[in-house]
Amino acid sequence: MNEENPANTEENSEQLNQHEELSKADAMAGVFTEPGDTFETIARTPRKNYWLLPVLISAIVGLVSAFLFMQDNELASKTMDKQKQKMREKFEQNVKEGKMSQEDVDKTMETMNPQGTIFKVFGYGGAIVGPFLILFILSIIYLVILKVMKAQVDFVNILNVVGLSMLITAIGSLLSIVASILKGDITSVGLALVLSEQAVGEKVYSLLNKFDLFSIWFYVVVSIGLSRVAKIDMIKSAAIVFGIFLLYAIVTSLVF
Repeated sequence: MNEENPANTEENSEQLNQHEELSKADAMAGVFTEPGDTFETIARTPRKNYWLLPVLISAIVGLVSAFLFMQDNELASKTMDKQKQKMREKFEQNVKEGKMSQEDVDKTMETMNPQGTIFKVFGYGGAIVGPFLILFILSIIYLVILKVMKAQVDFVNILNVVGLSMLITAIGSLLSIVASILKGDITSVGLALVLSEQAVGEKVYSLLNKFDLFSIWFYVVVSIGLSRVAKIDMIKSAAIVFGIFLLYAIVTSLVF
């Protein structure tokens, strides 16, 4: 009978641990180059928060995007005018129902100025808080569904999957705001870039904006990640991820 040398066993164990230990830089790079292997390694690594730095990067990119948006007075004013029109229609309905006075409506509409403090606070505040809200809301939804499916998964690893994948949407948001400035209207990197709201209608255009290349890429990588950390079939993982995305896109674009 062959007996293993204890020294060799210890050496092999150390090599395995070194192989499985993934730096945060490698994890972030791996999302773009080898997402499957990256998340497989993360799933075997002792609990480690890989999500925090990518989400902070997303917030910083969001601030840059918000700054670029607000520096373009034409784009900011056009976007604000659309929002004001929607709000005015809703307020007028509230006035008819006796829920608001016309004076309250006028005062509220006056505060909606693309150069005003309130607009900037919401813009920059949303850029900072938004990535964290998206991270935790999506992660909690995925956790609940995976637990219902009896999958053995750690919440931190779901955060790692979503957080690391958000590096993709961070790049997409920056490119989208640049494309919007060039086009003169809010758009994303997809079909909405070559179509206009006038051509396809407001609701369809809103839906197309959500189906941009970077969003699809993001959800593909999240699907891969969840299948690895939860050890479920890729088809089931993709059904969960894209099912939730489709529901969100349809409801927010075509219903509201």
